[in-house]
This record gives sequence, structure tokens and C-alpha cells, in this order.
Amino acid sequence: MRALLQLNDNLLAEHGLVRGILGLAEPESTGDVVWDAAIAALVAWRLSAEGIPLPAWVDQQGRFLARPQTLEVDPADPVPPRSEVPDEFAERGVLAWRDTFASV
Repeated sequence: MRALLQLNDNLLAEHGLVRGILGLAEPESTGDVVWDAAIAALVAWRLSAEGIPLPAWVDQQGRFLARPQTLEVDPADPVPPRSEVPDEFAERGVLAWRDTFASV
């Protein structure tokens, strides 16, 4: 989770071409399809916010879950309602709270 939040902060710190370059290279698999989908969702979310074309890897088959799942960081966390999940995460089947990625 810490690495995902750092990626979020790195993407938000940049704009335009530099943000697009940060999301261009496909990262290695984490070995967990949920986290792989979450990385793709985050990159798609942050690049789309600035109208930057998405790299092909974020839409590859392995970046979508067959059934929606949470990131399971804390079993006590409730499942977020769809209204609290960014579209790019929901499209890939990752149920992550939008607030998780709000900078504090």
C-alpha cells in the first residue's frame, strides 16, 4: 500500500508530459492480480485526469479482475460503496476508497 500511495503522490506531483512519462513503463507484476489491477487503475486515473493518453499496459487483460475485490490491507475496513470508488478502479474491479489517495 505504501508503494501505491507513493506512486499516487509521484503522479500528482507532475503534470502533462512528465506525468505521462511516469506512467509509460509497465511495472513488473506484484504477483497478486488485485495489486496489479490497482496499479493500472491508479495510473489510468491520474493520467486521465489530465487528458493524457493511457499506455497500453493499463488495459491489458491481466489488469482487470473477474470479480470486484478490495485491497485487503485491513480486514476491518468496510467495502466502499461504488460512489466512493474512482471509476478507473471500479472498471478494473478494485474496490478502493477514493479518500485513500487524498494527499494529507
